[in-house]
Amino acid sequence: MEKAEFILAVKNIFNSCRNLSKLSGGVRKFTPDGRMVGDIGEVIASVFYRVNLHNVGRHDWDGVYNSKNVQIKATGGDSTYLREPPKDGFADGLLMVFKIDRESGKYELIYNGDIQRVWDALNSINTDRTGSKMISLNRLRKLQKFVYPENIIPVRQKMG
Repeated sequence: MEKAEFILAVKNIFNSCRNLSKLSGGVRKFTPDGRMVGDIGEVIASVFYRVNLHNVGRHDWDGVYNSKNVQIKATGGDSTYLREPPKDGFADGLLMVFKIDRESGKYELIYNGDIQRVWDALNSINTDRTGSKMISLNRLRKLQKFVYPENIIPVRQKMG
């Protein structure tokens, strides 16, 4: 899949939601839920970054890259959340966070690195009732500057 083809497909999803909302006279809001946006992020990581995805339904890790566990987040907003570490901890797990532009369908990789660095940055924040902590994309951008190169998942050079 080419990047332009993927971006168009994502743009069409959001356009369809806007059109359905208009057709209802604004009585119903058709908004892609967190699950759908999260799935889009997982496909980006798989197709464009070589992350091998797990089967749907895992609550801890979304995939694997070079034998390291990977958690993938995607949002259309200005923040995302991180859940409590799995029972055996984050170890050398990685985190990828994407921002999806709902108008253009384009995505931006906000954070690509070790997950423990992000969790440590949230030490002063209490978890909510689901065991999650919110973090702004701006804060993730700042944390990205300190990620070691060996903890960055590279862009796939050639599709296929």
